[in-house]
Amino acid sequence: MPNSLCFPDLLKSLPYSSKDSDIARRDGQNTNMAKSSNNRVHQILNRIFTLVNKGRTDSLKHRLIRGAAGSFGLKIANTGLAFITSVLLARLLGTEGFGIYAYAIAWTTLLSIPATLGLDKLLVREVAIYQTQSAWGLMRGIVHWANQVVLWVALGLGLIAAGVAWSLGTDAKEQVLLALCIGLISLPIASLRSLRLAVMKGLHQVVMGQLPEMLLAPLFLIALTGCGYFFLREDLNASWVVGIHGVTTAITFVIGARLLHQVLPNTVRKANPEYQIRQWVHSALPLMFLGGMQIIYSRTDVLMLGAIQGAEAVGVYVVVVRLAQLITFILMAVNSALAPTMASLYAEGKIDQLQRVLTKSARIVLLISVPVTGSLMGFGYWFLLLFGSDFTQGQMALIILSIGQLVNAAIGSVGQLLTMTGNEKYTVISVGSGAVMNLVFNALLIPQWGINGAAISTASCIVFVNIMNGIWVYKRLGINSTALGKVW
Repeated sequence: MPNSLCFPDLLKSLPYSSKDSDIARRDGQNTNMAKSSNNRVHQILNRIFTLVNKGRTDSLKHRLIRGAAGSFGLKIANTGLAFITSVLLARLLGTEGFGIYAYAIAWTTLLSIPATLGLDKLLVREVAIYQTQSAWGLMRGIVHWANQVVLWVALGLGLIAAGVAWSLGTDAKEQVLLALCIGLISLPIASLRSLRLAVMKGLHQVVMGQLPEMLLAPLFLIALTGCGYFFLREDLNASWVVGIHGVTTAITFVIGARLLHQVLPNTVRKANPEYQIRQWVHSALPLMFLGGMQIIYSRTDVLMLGAIQGAEAVGVYVVVVRLAQLITFILMAVNSALAPTMASLYAEGKIDQLQRVLTKSARIVLLISVPVTGSLMGFGYWFLLLFGSDFTQGQMALIILSIGQLVNAAIGSVGQLLTMTGNEKYTVISVGSGAVMNLVFNALLIPQWGINGAAISTASCIVFVNIMNGIWVYKRLGINSTALGKVW
């Protein structure tokens, strides 16, 4: 195989210092903005970690604080921007137009999961381990191999999906079909973007890795949509916005690739690539299956609701889902920050240290999630009214989903922990069971209760999968992932 990474030849032209101190200095500079903008969060986390993590190295403590605080700040910004984006698009496109947009993006996001073949999760774990072991040749090899494989798979999958959509689209609205095909154009870029983020997480560059997708992407989407409305006015429709979303994906991919080139250690760039393809494929197989199950588990409600109830129901439901996800935004931020640390600590056999980190992070997550849940359940009608009066019919669905997401937050980072410790087969079992359950429940409940039926199905599956994962974590690792875990 060629000796260049799949992120095109930009690697060869980038200057790198040969000293590890230079790399560390750049890391500090790159995260300086995130630190300053989240100073209060940083102080709180620093005080917490000081109390419960005595005896740990300063580098690990500071890395976790930096990653958690930076991810927390980015997640807050992303949540706010996503909320603004949803309100903007709902107002501009209406319930049906917003539903068409959400439906097309849901399919693109859904297909990006099998397109990555589970290699994004594998990269986070293996890159973190290779960095710990200084296995630079293997790191270079797995990045190059993963990008080549995913690029070709995503291209093929996109072409097949577009062909199937056109051949079966005789009964579909022309606007839905057009928006879907436009969205599929960005599938290869979105899939490669996931791999780039995974590599940066594995290198412990969590904050910088998330910056293009979580901060820049929604800003570009808002700005470009505003420009589109300025020029098109009433002609701005769902297809145009899906196209704008694709342009945003391409721009942020280029920015993210450049950031990766800047932080990739010089030793990786100089190393001869080494390949353990058989071992990687063996490790990725359960992750590939997990990705397939996640398709059914995470997107069945939106896709079946669209097929049974239509685009307008999807528009209302997607807004409800996004509001309910506010409950777990801190959990997702913590997961992003902790993923490489989970892999590194487990590889080093530091289970007690891993338990301390997980317990404290679970307490922080629960402390923030409870009041958010109360606000959504108590004032859901007014939140939905911001999107338009037609969206208030989702109030009951918001209450149902809020309960499910609170359970998700309370149980902790169980799925991530199983994957990062090589126990992904148990995640496959729980998510696979949840996927089947989700299919059955949606088929039974959506025809009778519409968006409320979809919400009941999704919330039930969230609770079921998280409880199963929590049991697996305790049995396999001896770790209590909830806020009730021990801190030695």
